[in-house]
Amino acid sequence: MTENVESMETEDLVQAILDLEHDREVQVEDTDLAQELSDHVKEYVDELVQLRADESVGEGRKRKGRKNVEVPEGPVPELMALPPGEQARWIFMERYISLEKHEDILGINLQPEAFAEFQESFDRLIKDLLLLPRSLEAAGKNDITGLQKLFASYVPIFRYNEIADDHGVLAESSVANLRQAYHSYFYKRRKKTNWFEAQQFYTEPVPGPRWVLCETEYHNCTLRRPHHKLDKFARDWDLPPEFAHQKSIVEDIYDRIIVGEALAEDLFAGGTNNMTTTQYRVRKSRRLVFTVQRVHKITLHGKRGIPHWRASRRLWPALHPTLAFPETP
Repeated sequence: MTENVESMETEDLVQAILDLEHDREVQVEDTDLAQELSDHVKEYVDELVQLRADESVGEGRKRKGRKNVEVPEGPVPELMALPPGEQARWIFMERYISLEKHEDILGINLQPEAFAEFQESFDRLIKDLLLLPRSLEAAGKNDITGLQKLFASYVPIFRYNEIADDHGVLAESSVANLRQAYHSYFYKRRKKTNWFEAQQFYTEPVPGPRWVLCETEYHNCTLRRPHHKLDKFARDWDLPPEFAHQKSIVEDIYDRIIVGEALAEDLFAGGTNNMTTTQYRVRKSRRLVFTVQRVHKITLHGKRGIPHWRASRRLWPALHPTLAFPETP
């Protein structure tokens, strides 16, 4: 009898959460259920309140509102006859972040020779993606809808090792400088220094320049280690393992900011501990560095071993793999 009651209470809580997520105005009359529901959503409400407070005051760049999805106009074209930039626009739709948009986000102004080089690198990425076994048949049939579905959870990102502050001064795109330039993605600085500010990785720039294809859906690592997940990720694309990459801490944060600024949407946010390749040493033991981004704010954590899900901290151990092709000399 008790099990049935607990099951009903769980079902009621789930239904209440679903009603909340879908903006259905349903009054919760059960006071115990209402309390449990409020406990469940409190941390998200607190984070949203903090986010709005941080965006109303303080220094740093303001987050731009997301524009409506720009659907390419005109009839469906012959995809393979288009230049790579237009191919990307049709395939990735609103998730296509042009090199010019990256310049705007980073506050940089590339020299014409460098811009042409990086644009050519992007063109090669799109050509390589359309030659993969999973996309080749759809591209040959001009199945643009099929390609849009295939790459629906992916976004191409240009990683560059410099950003500019509000005064146009160039600096390395390290965690320290990203935190300063895009303060709305982080909680306010404490009077006491955070543990990670004393670590070497805090001032290391993102490796680049380089184009990568980022997976926005997380891969759960509860039962399988990250390297097993990466091997499967590469196999799914019929590629060797060296084409699949796990992010370092600065790559993880950089990608979140680029996507957030370009789309005004935090595609990588969710209930996960995002494991990176970055490690640091405490006495004789090495610890892993991982990020958490539930709604918008990014936090850094360190732990010895994989941070598994537990009732008091309901975050899945996960990674967001990237696909990168070898650079042409």
